[in-house]
Amino acid sequence: MPEKPLLECANRWKSFWLFPVVFIFFVSALFSLIQLKQSIAILDKRHDTSVWTIFQLKIELQRFHDSLIIYEKDQSTLVELQERYDILWSRFPVILNSIDGERLSESNGSIEIVEQAFAEVKALEPIIFEELALNPALTSSIRSRIRPHLEAITILSLDNYLKHNDYLSRSDDRVTGLQEKLVWLMFGLILSGSLLLLMVLRENRFNLYQAEHDSLTGMPNRAYLRRVLSDRCGIGQPYALHLIDLNGFKDINDTLGHHAGDLVLQAVAKRLKDKIDNFFDCVTCRLGGDEFAIVQFDVMTKKQLNTLASQVVSVLTEEFDLGEHQCHIGASIGSSLYPDHGRDGSSLLSHADIAMYQAKVNAPESTHKLFSYQMLEQINRRQQLQRELRNAIHNGELHLEYQPIVCLKKNKTSSLEALLRWHHPIYNAISPLEVIDIAEQYGITEDLGHWLVSETASQIKSWKDSGIEPVPVSINISPSMYQMNLVEIINSALESNGLPQGLIWIEITEDTSLEIINEVQAMLPDLAAEGIKASLDDFGTGLSSLSHLRQLPINAVKIDRSFIGNLEQDKKSRDLVRHIINIGHDLGIKVVAEGIEDQYSNDFLFESQCDYAQGYYYSRPQKPEAIGNLLSGSVNNKT
Repeated sequence: MPEKPLLECANRWKSFWLFPVVFIFFVSALFSLIQLKQSIAILDKRHDTSVWTIFQLKIELQRFHDSLIIYEKDQSTLVELQERYDILWSRFPVILNSIDGERLSESNGSIEIVEQAFAEVKALEPIIFEELALNPALTSSIRSRIRPHLEAITILSLDNYLKHNDYLSRSDDRVTGLQEKLVWLMFGLILSGSLLLLMVLRENRFNLYQAEHDSLTGMPNRAYLRRVLSDRCGIGQPYALHLIDLNGFKDINDTLGHHAGDLVLQAVAKRLKDKIDNFFDCVTCRLGGDEFAIVQFDVMTKKQLNTLASQVVSVLTEEFDLGEHQCHIGASIGSSLYPDHGRDGSSLLSHADIAMYQAKVNAPESTHKLFSYQMLEQINRRQQLQRELRNAIHNGELHLEYQPIVCLKKNKTSSLEALLRWHHPIYNAISPLEVIDIAEQYGITEDLGHWLVSETASQIKSWKDSGIEPVPVSINISPSMYQMNLVEIINSALESNGLPQGLIWIEITEDTSLEIINEVQAMLPDLAAEGIKASLDDFGTGLSSLSHLRQLPINAVKIDRSFIGNLEQDKKSRDLVRHIINIGHDLGIKVVAEGIEDQYSNDFLFESQCDYAQGYYYSRPQKPEAIGNLLSGSVNNKT
């Protein structure tokens, strides 16, 4: 695979630089010995502090200085340079906050030298960890800032070697013996430093492997992927990036446990390696969770890209044997192509991610999507709408229209449904479902819910003030609104407008109640106790309609329009609607039919003893000022 030669090349460069680094360390130590020997002659006072501690500080400062030289020639050693900086930084508190610092303070100017060097090192931190990677040329200025402190601490380490200069002058033999000991000491430092450097380099290589590989599957990880993408973008040859999200993996974790989930991930990794990496010019990485990425090299046509994606789907849809259990998963795959969809790794990742989430819409069916800039336009549109929705709520840009719900026996409007409307200055009419979906995704539902209840209550008061006898108005509730205190919010809005309780009802969509059944069950009795009725909207479209009728304390069900629109032509629809009406009545629940648009449907529902009807046959959604005529007298049927 193409990344292996790159790693081998990097390792060769590290080996090549190992010898110069050791040589630099040897020369630096030898030079320090010469300086120490020259300084002994001018020592006039022994500073009662640890020579070893000061000397170690000098060595770490010298190593950091040498690392800057190496990084200036080889930018791949940035991690080693940053580690060397961390070690140097940690040396200063050891000196300043210990007995060594107290002893240094007794020597004129010594503690100031260490504190000034520490201040300089701390000032370099943002440059080392933020700016240096972008501008390696900064190493020269850093070295120029470090060098004076290195020289000062070198002298300080020598000055503190002996306690009393007169003690040295009393015995040349002792001075000679001391110098011999220093020679052996420096020899030991040189040898141990060289061995330490070798160990650090080896450890760094191991840490780099760990940092770029996933511990569970042994596959390259996200950090490795970003490096490969950067390398490939630098080469400039076309390649493809595929992001894979496993369909159904969460169900395996939830039902069989995380151990089974880990086994599946390991099996997925093995299949991708054995059946994809080994047969295609690509490398597979695990990004975390159930997400994987494949870099497909030298892709010249979209057919090559699609072929690999199809093979991935085929490989992952085969049964997984977990011993006691067998399971199936699928894959949602999003792909981006260099350079068509981006000229850097971040853009390609972002665009492949967008394509993957487009594919995820079809889950659990396995789907592959290639990024297009139209997808990005949709994302940008959604981002703009979520930014503007908050202002639209507070600036009065949203409004409500009302559609009557007619009592079939009395042929009279019995209640209204409030329907959200937003006319956007750029995108024109925004679907209420999209508004609610955006509010859910971006945490705007609380503001929207308060506005919806307040606006409904204000409108009911307006009708009442104009002499129109108010009827209950139903509002549609989104999933997050169940976390709100709806009882207090609704009653407070009615009370502030001088209205009795029970004039605002709620409608729960069946898909929503399926997702948060426990929250709905806990909330509905409190609503009923305050006269706030609840109906189950879109009945028949969810996965457990009859179960909901048994579990939820609701007042009415609304038969989805998909069952009503073809009553005249479809006998099965007629039979199904009759059964829903009968079941509702047997359970003491009122039944509302939505989407009435013709005389036949209306007559059939009347004959089938359906309680209420709603649709264009009676009225389209109306602005508030047009509601008065609909609330007085019989309904003027109009298709």
